[in-house]
Amino acid sequence: MAQLTDSNLPYRDDQVSEVLEGLVSDPALLKLMGQWAMPRLMLVWPALVTSVIRWQLRRQMKPANSIAGFQSIVRGFVEDLVRKTIDDFDVSGIDQLDPSCGYLFLSNHRDIAGDSMLLNLALHRAGLPTVFIAVGDNLVEQRFATDLMRLNKSFFINRTGENPREVYRDLVASSSFIQSQITEGASVWLAQSEGRAKNAIDQTDESVLKMLQLSDRKMPLPDKVKALKIIPMCLSYEFDPLDVHKALELRCIQETGGYEKTAGEDLRSLALGLSGHKGRVALKLGQPLEGEFQNLESIAKAVDAQILSQTVLYPINHWAAQKLQPDLCAGVAAEVSADLAKKFEQRLTQCPAEDQSYWLEIYANPALRSFKRNNPIN
Repeated sequence: MAQLTDSNLPYRDDQVSEVLEGLVSDPALLKLMGQWAMPRLMLVWPALVTSVIRWQLRRQMKPANSIAGFQSIVRGFVEDLVRKTIDDFDVSGIDQLDPSCGYLFLSNHRDIAGDSMLLNLALHRAGLPTVFIAVGDNLVEQRFATDLMRLNKSFFINRTGENPREVYRDLVASSSFIQSQITEGASVWLAQSEGRAKNAIDQTDESVLKMLQLSDRKMPLPDKVKALKIIPMCLSYEFDPLDVHKALELRCIQETGGYEKTAGEDLRSLALGLSGHKGRVALKLGQPLEGEFQNLESIAKAVDAQILSQTVLYPINHWAAQKLQPDLCAGVAAEVSADLAKKFEQRLTQCPAEDQSYWLEIYANPALRSFKRNNPIN
């Protein structure tokens, strides 16, 4: 059976101390943290700031000698981040989980790191084990980022290799790793598609489901679905800290057929997605998939239906939908107060005029899809 290479696997407990010692001295990580935590001082005394951060990190991470220990320390940072960037974090469905079972949380994907981070926080608060996190290898840009992800139980799926045979072999290995973790009682987080749904249209990519089959290609599909214990997961963010940039990217794709990322863009997006204000956030876990599924399309439809039904709509979603499709929204969209509408207009003006229609779609699409689902005649 194909296996993931050591560099694509999460770190083990016996590797934690050595990896952390390297991290607290990594110049790129110290510089990034200095620019984030003390941007003004970094311009004047960068050496002093990085020295202070190095000392703080070493002191804070000293007790960590296992993955669980590392995650317990990191939870304090995550709680602080949530307190500063999220007005209300509403979680449902955690109480339905069997602590003795492993699950595959097949999730919509809006934020590079935030989606899986919030699931882990919810599980940790409930006293349940955290998940293994599937990450595309396109995010591997900096060694420190790779190390932090692997300390957080992330494993990397090869999607960018030039050799088709190697990519296929690695996909089989990823599929086997996912199934083995679930069989052993651990859980895995996996995005429903390759890359974030920048237009906020959450749809399951059948290629992701095909990858999950590779570990047991002869197993009947209904049996494979049962073995994976798939639970659809939906995250709804009131505000997207990256809405302006996503609108630009969507316009570029529409006008030119593609968008080329700049060096380090994913890392900057990851940082802004975590640190930016998100308003209210809802995380909802659906029901484990059941049924005699005969093809991948039927599985994708079942996942999509649960995610759409779990989507939480906020006033900005109703407002944006009314701006784009007032006829469709008549009688189904909630009324938005004049004060809120004014705030949303001000937020919209922060986006360049040529990108504003795409910005509106980001917020309108969840509402429009929900309206159409509940009012099929329209």
